[in-house]
Amino acid sequence: MSHRRAANQAVGPLRVTADFEFVSPVLAEAMAYWLEIKGDAPFPRRGDLVPERFVTLWPHMLMVDVIDGGQDYFLRLFGQKLVDSYGEQTGRRSSEAKVPELVRQRSKQLFDFCVVHATPTYAYWPETGSKRRTLIDVEALCLPLSSDGRSLDRLMSLNVNSRREKKDK
Repeated sequence: MSHRRAANQAVGPLRVTADFEFVSPVLAEAMAYWLEIKGDAPFPRRGDLVPERFVTLWPHMLMVDVIDGGQDYFLRLFGQKLVDSYGEQTGRRSSEAKVPELVRQRSKQLFDFCVVHATPTYAYWPETGSKRRTLIDVEALCLPLSSDGRSLDRLMSLNVNSRREKKDK
């Protein structure tokens, strides 16, 4: 199933399946790995993740603990590409992260959808830039995890920011 993004149009959050066409190969790799370790379970156990198998994902990754069913989220790991964009946020609650309010709102929206629906969740936001900088597009994937094999209490989320040159009118 193809889900093409119209130019400059936000998408999601929405449920995604194995046949979803991501813009970034990083997100496709994450989805394939998640499906592989999930097997027949509703979602994989956090302990099933083998960090050496997804080293290329680390810079784009957030490992998140779900607090009180999604009332808040604890940022257990904040990848280097995200640190480069937003500063170090590891060890903070999402509600207290020192990021722009729009980033906080979008993250909460993505995480909440993933927790409520217990399913891989996707979002894409095209960004506008000033005359002096390129456009930045944000593509995100949130994958549910469990620490005990029964309850959804962890998330593996990936954000890929890409630059897009402006077209002259």
